[in-house]
Formats: sequence, C-alpha cells, structure tokens
Amino acid sequence: HFHRHVHCPLPVQQQVLMQIKSVMAEEKPDLCCFVELEHNDARPERFSQLMGLAGGAYPHFDATDKYGINSWLSLMPWHRGRCNAFLARQPLPFERHYFSFGSKRLIYEITHPEKDLAVYFAHFSLQRAVRVEQFKEMRRLLARREKPAIIMADFNIMGGFAELDPLLQGKDLRVISREDEPTFMFHTWRRTLDLCICSESLVERASLKIIPQPYSDHAALLLQID
Repeated sequence: HFHRHVHCPLPVQQQVLMQIKSVMAEEKPDLCCFVELEHNDARPERFSQLMGLAGGAYPHFDATDKYGINSWLSLMPWHRGRCNAFLARQPLPFERHYFSFGSKRLIYEITHPEKDLAVYFAHFSLQRAVRVEQFKEMRRLLARREKPAIIMADFNIMGGFAELDPLLQGKDLRVISREDEPTFMFHTWRRTLDLCICSESLVERASLKIIPQPYSDHAALLLQID
C-alpha cells in the first residue's frame, strides 16, 4: 500500500491505531515509544494519531516535532506535524535533546525511577555519513549520564551492525537485537533496522521480542527488563 504514504484514508488510520492499541492491551508495556506519529491537522485527511492512542491505561504522554527547533522542514506540508512521541502508564521524567546533524534530530530521554535506568529513542538518518555523526553524538550524550541506559530506535543501518562501531566503541553497551532477525520488511527487502542497545549491566535482565505488524513495514520491539 505504498500510495498510503501520499494519502491514507481516515478509516484506514483508525484501523491501524486499533491494531496498535490491541498490541498495547495484550503486552501491557509501561512505556510506548513512537518515532513517527502525526499530531496536528496539517492535512485535512489526517487526524491526531497520538490522541487516538492516548488515554485509558496510558494517560501520560508527550509529542514533539522530530525535525528540531526552528527547522524549515517543520513548515513543509509533507513533514508538518510528524512527531516522535511516547505514552506511559505513570508520570516519567523526560528530556528532549537534539542532534547537530541531519533532518530528524529529536532524541527523547525518559527516566524510569523504579528501574533506575534511562531510555533513549530516536530516528537516525538515512544518510550513512550523517548517521556516523549522530552515533558519535549519542555516545557523548550517554557518557554524561550515570544511570544504565537503553537505546531503542530506527537506526537505518543499511550496511549492517558494523555501522554501529562509532556508538559502541569504548562504551559498556551491547546490542541485544539479532542481525539475522529482520525488523523491516518491504517487498523483497529484509533488514534489521530497529534495534535495542543496552548498558552491559542490563543485558542479563533484558529480553527482546519482535512483534510483526501487519499494517507496517516495521516490526514492533518489546523490551522487558526484569
């Protein structure tokens, strides 16, 4: 349904959101992170996808334009209203950071006090040279934090896990995703683009489940920390 990137009817959007809510109801995560949701009325056929998910068991949420402060992309009709967002069962402290490179710049940092860890999520660039710089920035951001960290993102590593070296070098970080378990499927393409990276101290407590999505070319990632 490639044409839905141009025009997606409201009933289809509502059906997709119901499928997402079904996954949330079945798995009951504490925190749900999204790297692309629409959250304004920039186009008449669209509605706030975030508000279609929020409420009920997930009353706490935030959504922010993913292109960064004062980005010209935020004003363009195709990009306007495209946000990163999260929903949570309880209030969680969070910060917003921004890459210095690329078009998609937002990084969320969400602290989970009960588990004494920080969750970071972002949408890395499609351009390899830009991704390298973003990985270095993410590494520097984590170096300033004391809590164990989790990074979950669409990493867009078309060249495989070796691309992660600028992020992993010199850090106590481990990739817990499997390179032979694709998370992106489009036509004949099979790629592992959506990953989970954890601090070494969390690895033994962590389990990752890949949940295929019938309405998306990206799978959902469910991380459990015991």
